[in-house]
Amino acid sequence: MRQSSQQRNAIASDGLRVAMKTAKLSGLECGPNMTIGNTTSVTTVRNATPPLALDNAAIERFLAHSHRRRYPNRTDVFRPGDPAGTLYYVISGSISIIAEEDDHRELVLGYFGAGEFVGEMGLFIESDAREVILRTRTQCELAEVSYERLHQLLQGSLASDAPRILYAIGMQLSKRLLLTTRKASRLAFLDVGDRILRTLHDLARDPEAMSHPQGTQLRVSRQELARLVGCSREMAGRVLKKLQADGLLHARGKTVVLYGTR
Repeated sequence: MRQSSQQRNAIASDGLRVAMKTAKLSGLECGPNMTIGNTTSVTTVRNATPPLALDNAAIERFLAHSHRRRYPNRTDVFRPGDPAGTLYYVISGSISIIAEEDDHRELVLGYFGAGEFVGEMGLFIESDAREVILRTRTQCELAEVSYERLHQLLQGSLASDAPRILYAIGMQLSKRLLLTTRKASRLAFLDVGDRILRTLHDLARDPEAMSHPQGTQLRVSRQELARLVGCSREMAGRVLKKLQADGLLHARGKTVVLYGTR
């Protein structure tokens, strides 16, 4: 299931453009010396508890100054062009960050869950409007606080927690830049089949993945898979059929059992 040179070049261009845009959205820029290549090395986020870890007490103090709001499943919390003046903290549920092109094609940039900050760019660089979509994947409860209010709190009531809060945001930004780099590498150097297989293995490590006697059970639609890897829904369906024929997984409806994991 190899792609033509023209298709691969187009995908590479789109992927690298999205990666640079995503790094900017995360408050970071890819410098001229950053290499995005096809590497087999695996980088993991530190598992040891850092000295400035955001503990439960600090989180509760932060939440006490935030407005809590519940959102139904598949709700757009903000879209490109919406005013950018609020930091979000995921209390419960799962959300996705999505890039949307002018023709309404969507590329999922990442999934985020409880304990993660979203919309943090405005804390560090001036931005009047959102450039991506924040969409709930499940029912969610989010804590919201304006950038202006948070700046005041970090110099006032939350001054003692400021290092921990900013460290947590910085650590999450680093993780997201790593994931963005990997996504750009896959878009540039892997065909659709390889991208889908690696994405399924990524999903198998999510908390929402379920154990299965033959591996890991995932719930993901063809459309969502297409948005994750940058292909059409039809192509995602054909790849799943081939991977099933190769004995790597079993797919039925939105349920995928990925063999040999966990």
